[in-house]
This record gives sequence, structure tokens and C-alpha cells, in this order.
Amino acid sequence: MQTTLIFIFYLVFFTWILCNTGFIKRTGLNKWWIIGLFALKVFAGIVYGWFYQQPAYFATSDTWHFFELSKGETDWLLHDPLAFFKDIFMYGYERSGNLFVGENSYWNDLKSNVIIKLLAICNVLTLKNYYANIVLFNFLFFFGPVALYRVVKNLFESNRLLLIAGVFLIPSFIFWCSGIHKDGLIFSSAAVIVFHFQQQLTEKKILWPRVAVMLLLFVVLFALRNFMALLLAGSLFAWLMCFLYSQQKKIIIASIVVVSLATFFLSGKISAAVDMPQYVIEKQSEFKQLSGASSIDVPVLENNLWSFVTFLPTAIDIALFRPHVTEIKNISYVPAAAEIILFWIVVAASLVIRTKTKYSDRQSAFIIFCIFFSFSFLLLAGYTITFSGAIVRYKAIVLPFLFVPVIQKLSALMARFVK
Repeated sequence: MQTTLIFIFYLVFFTWILCNTGFIKRTGLNKWWIIGLFALKVFAGIVYGWFYQQPAYFATSDTWHFFELSKGETDWLLHDPLAFFKDIFMYGYERSGNLFVGENSYWNDLKSNVIIKLLAICNVLTLKNYYANIVLFNFLFFFGPVALYRVVKNLFESNRLLLIAGVFLIPSFIFWCSGIHKDGLIFSSAAVIVFHFQQQLTEKKILWPRVAVMLLLFVVLFALRNFMALLLAGSLFAWLMCFLYSQQKKIIIASIVVVSLATFFLSGKISAAVDMPQYVIEKQSEFKQLSGASSIDVPVLENNLWSFVTFLPTAIDIALFRPHVTEIKNISYVPAAAEIILFWIVVAASLVIRTKTKYSDRQSAFIIFCIFFSFSFLLLAGYTITFSGAIVRYKAIVLPFLFVPVIQKLSALMARFVK
């Protein structure tokens, strides 16, 4: 009974806060939309927790493992708060380890430690109630899709229902980014960074409070998924250049792609410590050592340009087409497969059916950013992940960015055929 009352209290309390927060209200969505969307995320978080509490998944469940570890951390926080916070900067290895290596590395452990520490703080408020913690986590997570919604709404005249669906309601995004794990915080950090970046482009000046927020969130993003922070920084640079020099967009895009690829493949010549192709190979090797029903048989990836080129079709297939319809083993695969089919139907329709949509310079610069960011992340995931089930979770984080151009095409098609 106490567990239920705590959950209800925090659900009502944080719903009220969201409905009265200026950042949320400036979406233009009425309170019932806000209540409904937040309640849906909380419900998805509950389903996520329930799913990983089942006997078949509980033993390897990160979310429940984090929660169990957080209980002891909460006791430590209440007993010695200074030591609790200092601990996040400590490690039990001789060195902090490499930024991108998964073993014996402070940086790899930090990804989990951040979530465990955050859970420990939430436990103080919820009396160590997992399901009440879902409400607190989703309160933080909710600002991410709201931020992206506001960015797209400020730039485009999109169909409102399509925009809500593309930003808030993508099934795999709702599921993976609403549970107690890293994904929701990663997406929200990236989306709020994008929001503050876009606001400065709109005002055409540097706003230091916004810069401070961006830097703080970059630190959070780097702690949780360091390579994603690097990809986001590069994509923001592409956005900035295309915004400032709109007449040279093709040259800018080509230059950034060439420089990025050259830096990636020549990094090992500079130092073995920054050999990016080798890190990709090692990450893929870590996945290959795992076992699972959705394992994908992939070619051997070697540290040379030709190997990466020949692996490219496999990486594209994994990133943009998995899970295949023929791989559907249970109902959990259906939403992910449907998302892929919808995406490519819209892409095909936009190529066949011409619309009169003409994007402004600032609109096209943002679309370039979305494509750069989502495709670079997905391509990297395609090179490293060897499970259809795992790729569904990893790409869920960038799906709202990937669907931004799709939303605009769908809006244009609806405007043409639905009068």
C-alpha cells in the first residue's frame, strides 16, 4: 500500500510541475496533451521494468541490477554524502583506462555509475521504490522530446499530430527511453543541447547561460556515451557551417565527410591510443562474445580501409534495415520492424511523389544536422553491433532525429492530398 501511495504522489506531483513549467508550456500543447504524453512515458517505464523482471530476463537485467546496487549507495549517501559524491571520480584500476575500451576502464564503468548514483539520490525521495523512481527518471527524460518538439515547431510548419507522433510516440523510442537506464538521459541531454544551440542560431549571438547548459549536458552525455558526444559535436559544427554559409552547403558537407573519414582512418598513425578503427573492431568483438537468439553472422572486420569498405553493406543493413521481417521471433520485434517499413515507405513516396516544399536556409541546415547526426550514429552502430535485438535499442535514441525529415515529407504529402 505504501509503495502505491508513494508512486501516485510523485506521479501527481511531477505531472503538476510539468503542466506549470514554462519550458513545457511554450510547446503550445495544452495540459491534457502534457498529462497524456507524460503518463504514457511513465507507463512505458513500468512495462520496461516489468518486462525485465520476468525470470527469462531478470538475471541479466541492468535496470534491476542498478536498482539493487543503488540501495547500498543510498545508505552511503545518507551516512557520508561527501564520500558518496567523491566516489564518482574514483577508480580501482592502476590507470583510468582508455576512453573507448570496455574492460578495466573508469570511463566504461562511469556509464553505469552515473545511473546508480542518480538512482541512489532518487531513493532518498521514494524510500527505495523502483516504480516511483520511474516517475522521477521520466520527469527528467520528458524534457528531451519537449526540447526537440520545440526546435522542429520553431523551424517548420509541420502537421501537429505527425510532429507529436514522430517526436514522442515512436514505439521503440518510448520503450527504451522510458525505462531506468542510460538511454532516456542520453537522448534528453542531446535534445536539450540541440535546443539551446538552435536558440542561439535564431538570435545570431552567443548566449553564455545557454552555453553553460550545453557544456554541462555535454559532460553528462560524454559520461554516458562518449562517442555519441563526439558525433553530436561534429554534427552541430556541420549545422553551424551550413547555417552561416548556406550557399556552399554541398562543399561544406563534402569537406566534413572527407575530413572526418581521413581523421578516422589515419588516427592510428598518430598514436595507438587514438586508433579509432581498432576501437570499432574491439567493440564489435565484445558483442560477438555475447550469446543471444538474434545474433547476426557478420564478416570479419580488420584494421584497414578495404575491410571497412567491404563491411559497409553489412553495416548499412544492420543500421537501417534490421530487424528484417523474416527475423521476427516474438511480438517485441513487430514495432521496430514496422518503424523501418514506415520510414522507407515515406522515403520512397517522397522520391516518387513530388511536392512543392522548398526549405529555407535555416530549415535545410537543421535537416542536414539531423541526417548527419542520426546516420553517423547508426552507421557506427552497424559496424559494432552484431545482434538484431540490440540494434533496436541502440538506434531508438536517434529515431526522433531521423524522423524529422520524414515528418516534413509526410506533412507535405498530407497537405497535398488531404484538403
